[in-house]
Amino acid sequence: MSLRHHERTIRQMFSTFTDFNSEISALSDFMTPDYRQRVDGNEMTLDAFLRHANALRSGLCRLEISIKHVVCEGDRAATVHLARAIRHSGECSLIKVIAFYEFREERICLVDELTRVLEGGQNDKALGSLQ
Repeated sequence: MSLRHHERTIRQMFSTFTDFNSEISALSDFMTPDYRQRVDGNEMTLDAFLRHANALRSGLCRLEISIKHVVCEGDRAATVHLARAIRHSGECSLIKVIAFYEFREERICLVDELTRVLEGGQNDKALGSLQ
């Protein structure tokens, strides 16, 4: 699979993830059934990731992802991106994310992330694995 395809998959997944009008189940199209995501030491299955996406949609009025860097090599990719979370109260958080991705059969099978809160409170660190 082309490196360009992996970058496109990541960008489309983020577009769906941040489109609060899209169906949560549409995120499954980007992941393998045995998908795993590690965020700051917490591990999620695909079902847990979908619950995470739903919890974010419930707790936020908007989520914006801005990819600053992306590198693809073989069936792996990495991004540095910023996540801006806007709550219903108007409070905003800005979180820097460094993420590593593995692909299998054109879909994401693993994401391993480290996050750092740039703006917001220490409780915002939990946004990356909120259930």
